Amino acid sequence: MFLEVHQCLRQPALPPSPCAGSTPSIPPAGTEPALSARRRARLRPAEDLKFEPYWWRERDRSPPPEPDLPERVDVAIVGGGYTGLSAALTLARAGASVVVFDAEDPGDGASSRNGGMFGDRLKPGYGGLARRFGEARAVAMLDEASASVDFIERLVIDNEIACDFARMGRFYPAVTRAHYESMAASLEAEKAARPVQAEMVPADEQSQFIGSRFYAGGRLHHDTGGLHPAKFHDGLLAAARGAGALIAGRTAVLGLEETDSAMVLETSLGFITAETVLICTNGYTGPLTPEHQARVVPVTSAIVATDELDPDLVRRLIPGGRMIADSFNLLNYYRPSPDGRRILLGSRPGVGVGGGRKLADHLGRRLGEIFPELDGVSLTHCWWGKVAFSFDGLPKIGLEGRIGHAMCYAGSGVAMSNWMGHKLAQKALGDLAGRSAFDDVEFPERFFYGGRPWFLGPAMAWYGFRDSLSRLRHGR
Repeated sequence: MFLEVHQCLRQPALPPSPCAGSTPSIPPAGTEPALSARRRARLRPAEDLKFEPYWWRERDRSPPPEPDLPERVDVAIVGGGYTGLSAALTLARAGASVVVFDAEDPGDGASSRNGGMFGDRLKPGYGGLARRFGEARAVAMLDEASASVDFIERLVIDNEIACDFARMGRFYPAVTRAHYESMAASLEAEKAARPVQAEMVPADEQSQFIGSRFYAGGRLHHDTGGLHPAKFHDGLLAAARGAGALIAGRTAVLGLEETDSAMVLETSLGFITAETVLICTNGYTGPLTPEHQARVVPVTSAIVATDELDPDLVRRLIPGGRMIADSFNLLNYYRPSPDGRRILLGSRPGVGVGGGRKLADHLGRRLGEIFPELDGVSLTHCWWGKVAFSFDGLPKIGLEGRIGHAMCYAGSGVAMSNWMGHKLAQKALGDLAGRSAFDDVEFPERFFYGGRPWFLGPAMAWYGFRDSLSRLRHGR
C-alpha cells in the first residue's frame, strides 16, 4: 500500500580568485578514477559543522517586532512562507486589509531552507496528467507550471529583490540507460502536445553540462534556474509589508471558528476577525485545519554545503552553473552556491540514516559518489526542512466558503508556491483571473492516514533498495 502512496516521491560568471584551502583539480576527460575509487569517495563533516541553512549566514535573525493586531481584516493568512507572502502582496496591492501569521519567524520553514532551484515540472509528468485528465487539461496544467517561472521572475524584477536570480537552466541526469530512454519518451510525447524548451543529451555529450561520468546522459531544460531562497523570501516579505500587509511573526494561530458573518481567529496575541482565512502552511500543516492535515504528507528533505572550493573546480564539475536533479527514486539535487565557491547537495535522507553528523556524512557520500574529485572536502553546513506531497502528487488550491488553501508542491515549490499564492489571493478577491487548471482537482485522503506519515519508513526503504539495485546493475 505504501508504494501507491509514495509513487509521487519518485523523480524525475564566477569569481576567479582562489579560496582558502586546496582542492584537487578535475582530471582530463577519460582519466577519472575507477568505479571502486568512486565508491570510496566521501566528504566529511567539519569539526564545527553548522546545523542551520547555509542561506542564513547573512540573514537578520533578530526577533520581529510584536505587531498591534487590528480587530478585523479582510483576509488572514496562516503561513509566512512563499505562498502566504505572495498572496499577501497580491491582496494588499488590490486594497485589501491583510495580516500574515507565522508561528515561527516567517520563512524559517522550507522557504529559506530549500535548494533555491525553481522549475516547471509536475511530478506526474505529461503522460500521467494526460491519462488522468486528458491532453487539453494536461497541457493547461503544464502551461501554468511554466507560467509560474515567468511569474517569479516578474516578482524579482518588479520588487527589485536582490536574490541572485538567474535562468541558467537545469540538467536532469539519468542514472541508468533505462531512465534515459524513459526521459526521452516522455519528452517526445510532451513536445508533440506543447512547446518545450528542452532536449536530450546523450552520455557522450554530457560533459558540457556535468563533470562526472556517473550518469548515462540526461535531459536539459533551458527556461528554469536558481536563486538565493532566503534573500528572495526576505525581499518578498519586504514587498508585502511595503504594500500594506501586516506580518505577525512568532504568532501562532491557536483556533478558528466560523460565525454567520466572518472567521474568528484565536492567536497567541489575542483574537482577530477576518472575512476570509487562507491556509498556506504546506509541509508544516497541523491540527489547526485537520481537513488539510489529513491530506498533506510532509516529507523531510536535507541539504549539505561544502567548504569553499577553487571556483575553477566548481566550474568544471558543474559547467554553466546549472541546477541538477538526477533520476534516483531518492533523488539527488545539487547546484553551485551563487558565488560559485561551494557545491550544495540535497536528498531525501532515507531509512536508518539518523540525524546530525550522521546525516551530513550520508549526504557527503552521495556527493562523493557523483564527484570523486571532492573526496576529503569538508562539509560546513547541514540542515533539513519539510516539503509536502498530496496523495496524487499534484499541487492543491481551492477556496470553499471563507477558508482557502494552496499547498503540496511535491518538492518543486519555489516558483509554484508563489504562483499558487497569487492565484489564491485573486480567488479571495473574487477576481476571475484566479481561475486555475488545478481548480476542482480532488484533494485525496486515505483511510489509513490522519496526518502522521507512518508509512514513510517502508516507502523510503523500498525506494532506497531499488536505487541500490540500479547502482549494482550498472556498476555504480
